[in-house]
Amino acid sequence: MKTDLKRCAILLALTILMGFLLIYTYIDDTKNDHEGIIRLHVIANSNSVEDQTLKLKVRDGIIAYMNDQDDLKTVAETRDFLKNDMKRLETIADGIIAAEGRNYTAKANIGIRYIPEKTYGDITFPAGNYEAVNIVLGDGKGANWWCVLFPPLCLLEEGTDTFPPTMPKELPEDFDEAEQLELQWKIAKLLEQ
Repeated sequence: MKTDLKRCAILLALTILMGFLLIYTYIDDTKNDHEGIIRLHVIANSNSVEDQTLKLKVRDGIIAYMNDQDDLKTVAETRDFLKNDMKRLETIADGIIAAEGRNYTAKANIGIRYIPEKTYGDITFPAGNYEAVNIVLGDGKGANWWCVLFPPLCLLEEGTDTFPPTMPKELPEDFDEAEQLELQWKIAKLLEQ
């Protein structure tokens, strides 16, 4: 009888402990260090030339789709849109993957992720926790490409161009240095928040 009571007590204690562990793993207490910024990451299936090329085609498709969403004026509107549109992002990526004759799919999700410091041109994004959309292609074992979805500052690969794709590659004649500094200041202010 005492042995049965001990077993029941041990099983009860283990069950309670497992319950706490289960609840603890579902609590998301990751703090967003950079409010006001939502990043996009497209992660390739592998580092093969074909998968890396496909990653860039998916990137282009997602950016083109997001550029059409010109009614998104705040980070909250953009976040809500993205949360409600994950399946559409997957559909865009899956269509591009299928058109290239590949036999894997994409998975999209949004969350807070630690991202190391990265510099593109004159803009440095400090290391920290960022809200980010990840679009994982296939096994997701390849290199990733990233940009900032909100505010819309998608940058091209380092060493090619530092302007978002919606901006001209050459500065207009009436674009002065003060305007450029104001843009950089606004970006720096967003990063500090």
